[in-house]
Amino acid sequence: MKKGIFVAMSIFIAFVMQAQDSEGNSRLHHNVDLAISGVPSSQMVSLGYLQEFGIGKKQAWRLGYGVRLSGYFGNNITHVSAPPEFYNEDATRDSVWVSNPQMNNIALYIGASYVYKNMIEVGFNIDAVGYTFGGDKSATFISNANEATTTVNPGSVTALLIGPADIGMLKSEFFAAYKFNEKWKVRAGWVSLFTEYRTPTELQVGNTRYRGTAIQGLLAVTYTL
Repeated sequence: MKKGIFVAMSIFIAFVMQAQDSEGNSRLHHNVDLAISGVPSSQMVSLGYLQEFGIGKKQAWRLGYGVRLSGYFGNNITHVSAPPEFYNEDATRDSVWVSNPQMNNIALYIGASYVYKNMIEVGFNIDAVGYTFGGDKSATFISNANEATTTVNPGSVTALLIGPADIGMLKSEFFAAYKFNEKWKVRAGWVSLFTEYRTPTELQVGNTRYRGTAIQGLLAVTYTL
């Protein structure tokens, strides 16, 4: 699986670089993006910088990569055992409950979109690799109806490894956008989010990682430099 992801990422980067070399810098778009997303139990703010490459005669297809800083805030969130061997089976999941989770993530992200008549755009983007950081939080470890007080911390490398194999805090956006002009556009859609905390010791034998998940509504504004 990891080898396949590496090959896919290599093809993606090579394709983008070929588009830049063969078509020239006029196909390169630099964007600054401010996004907010949330549901009643969790909210997030993200600031990103994205380079996009127009593909095709009309540059309707866009491929891009960039860097994104995100801040996450939650309220009464349950996180379950994260490694695939625990996450995939309800019977092997323990949980960590955090009353006010908060963490930050800086990540390299990739995306693709399609622009219709230079006005309507649909697309997605996803964090690929990064680092999550934040302070210690008091938490409650729960296993088979037994509870214990503990502390958790989000500090870890994050990596897109597909589904339950993912590590750390990862954000993906699915959106539609309206372009007011060549500089400004607004985006709306939804966010799929993984967050992760770690316990200082193995309260669950063989595991210190616990994952929270959320689907949030998205609203964003993008400025093209």
